[in-house]
Amino acid sequence: MGPRRPVSLAFRVILMCVLMTAAGCGGGSGNSKENGKNLRTVKVALAIKAMNSSFAAIPVARYLGYFKDEGLKVETTFTPGSTQAIQAVAAGQMDMAAPVPQSLIPDAVNNRSDQRMFFNWARSQVASFAVQSDSPIQSWADFKGKKIGAQSLGSGTIPLAKALLREQGLNPDTDVQFVSVGLEAGAYHALTSKQVDALMLFDSQYAAMENLGAKLRYFNSSLSEQLFSTGFSAKQSFMKANPKVIEGFGRAMAKADVFATANPEAAIKMMYAIYPKTNVPGVSDDKKMKDNKRILALRTTHLTSGDPDGHKNWGSFPESGVKAWSDFSVATKLTPTPFKPEQFVTNEFVQAFNNFDSQQIKSSAKNYKFEG
Repeated sequence: MGPRRPVSLAFRVILMCVLMTAAGCGGGSGNSKENGKNLRTVKVALAIKAMNSSFAAIPVARYLGYFKDEGLKVETTFTPGSTQAIQAVAAGQMDMAAPVPQSLIPDAVNNRSDQRMFFNWARSQVASFAVQSDSPIQSWADFKGKKIGAQSLGSGTIPLAKALLREQGLNPDTDVQFVSVGLEAGAYHALTSKQVDALMLFDSQYAAMENLGAKLRYFNSSLSEQLFSTGFSAKQSFMKANPKVIEGFGRAMAKADVFATANPEAAIKMMYAIYPKTNVPGVSDDKKMKDNKRILALRTTHLTSGDPDGHKNWGSFPESGVKAWSDFSVATKLTPTPFKPEQFVTNEFVQAFNNFDSQQIKSSAKNYKFEG
């Protein structure tokens, strides 16, 4: 395919309206150490509708001054999904995005865009099939003839669902039916009211449902274990012009992941301080903390998959994972042919990401007393 067409003025105007509506740069930061002089502002588009504890590393890095230590001031904006986050970077409205691979691959590979993933954040697949614990679906074969709920019929989880079903010998185009059920309460109601037999969503959504009392069982496979998920992306031209920004951002995120893993309760309180709307009124502190810790714990299993702390490879993209995505993309027609790693990701900054004392961060986190 030819070069990517320029972004129209009309699209830029519409996109800016969306971003201004969805902007979420935080609020009362209490004893936060994120402010300082001569900091480089970095704008990051997150593919979530609002901050939640699955992304707690960002408020941790802001609150503890990890971004500030790198000379950065990070501002976050929330978008409806990965496609909009990618487009925001393409249009020059954002410096970085946090998309899922299946949304970036067609843009980077087919359209030959300038955008690449530079930090592998969710190192294993956060999306999976789920059924109620008492569901008659006990094996992959039992999915035949069933209805599967997804966020929307354009959701990036559907190509992944089809690949997983195909891996298990089913024909996803004829053996199952996908139904749009939205997120959160709507998706949970669709499952419990038997409008659908199963869901294909992601970890933070399932944790939120379990907070409401849901009893779920999950279906994964060897393919889903190979496919990494959410990562941070930027234009190659931006990375080339601002390597220290990329290095500093990734190092701060790695530190924050280490801290949040060691002290999730403090991480959640930092989220409340930086993003006050996450501290929902009318719910007891104990209930909120328990619910948020469940969400963060589930996401942490993906962030720490493969022990990046022990191997000092935070942010790295494994060759096997990229190949798995290439094979997946051809099988699901995301791309017409296999692609090379450099068409989609870069490991150029991994060494810099890991240039910090992890043990010191862990010790600090375990002894940390939050004083909001």
